[in-house]
Amino acid sequence: MTRNVEKLSLLYLNEIYEQLKKYGIDSYFQTLGDVLQLNDIEIENILSLNVEPKNIKFDPKILIDRNMLNKSDYLDRIKAIVSIKNAEGWYHLFDCLVKPEFLNSEKFFQDIETINKAECAQIPLWVIGDSVFINSPFHDDDFELLVTAKDNGGNCNQLVWEAISMVIRNLDSINSPYHKEDIEKIIKYGSKCLQGEYCYPKRGINCLAIDPISLSDRYHSENMDILAQNPEIGNFLYAVMTSEKVINKNNYRIIINEMVENKNDISYVFLVCYYAIGEDALVAQNLIVQSDYYHEITSSYDINELLKMVDEKLNIIDSEYKDVTVYEIEDKCVEVSSKRKNFIRNIFNKRV
Repeated sequence: MTRNVEKLSLLYLNEIYEQLKKYGIDSYFQTLGDVLQLNDIEIENILSLNVEPKNIKFDPKILIDRNMLNKSDYLDRIKAIVSIKNAEGWYHLFDCLVKPEFLNSEKFFQDIETINKAECAQIPLWVIGDSVFINSPFHDDDFELLVTAKDNGGNCNQLVWEAISMVIRNLDSINSPYHKEDIEKIIKYGSKCLQGEYCYPKRGINCLAIDPISLSDRYHSENMDILAQNPEIGNFLYAVMTSEKVINKNNYRIIINEMVENKNDISYVFLVCYYAIGEDALVAQNLIVQSDYYHEITSSYDINELLKMVDEKLNIIDSEYKDVTVYEIEDKCVEVSSKRKNFIRNIFNKRV
């Protein structure tokens, strides 16, 4: 409601303007009418500001954000935001701190204290205003893990933080029985088996940890380990592990095992992937290294004949193994190893 100018003395108006000018927010009030739009709580909060202006590294418009300005504990919140010292270069992300979801969260002060533990506030600020993360039953533990995680055996903490942030704000993961376990595996295996959120083809265990098809697969946990331990063929493994038609096949685990056992022959791994998911395997090719395995194979062989041979080879493994883990298959199927080697030699004319 517009305030009547007569109710505000010139002295009071001048006090307000001086405060706005002190904090560099006077430019947001172009006319007297703009000031008159402020209600009593907002004026009181503006006048209550007593933090050092030099300590405000973020855009001062946050000081007069209407959602923030109407909080009864406004000054305490501003002091909490000013306390964040690890956001150099990322102060534009402070807009996330005044999202209504976060402002109305009971975790406001607690989460800012947690942010201050981080080496860098960037990723914590990314997730802070996400409603899924705010309401997650794992909120406190997940946030603590995010700000304290280090790259295990690598030198890319940033990628680990990004990977964790993907999982802690993903509803499919939160609602699955694998949420905490998957985050622990992301930290355990580190950056060598992770990838950025918008990188393709997908191959990282952080992507598998939020894939709804994988999360519905009873072998999800085992697949997380397999994918982490075989990053050189991760793009093909991921494509198979997230294919609904494959995870329902009788020879699903045989397919995964075949790819892992022959990971040193990428062309053959691609062929098995193509056998499993068809032309979707073309999308899974690693474009970074510019390898077109389909063209390489089809330029010398009839791929349909090769696929028949793959089918025959996979069928030599007794059907009783169809429901066991990949690790059990490896233990039980030593006797077919020579036949596998002969098969690879036959189709690619290689010594193995």
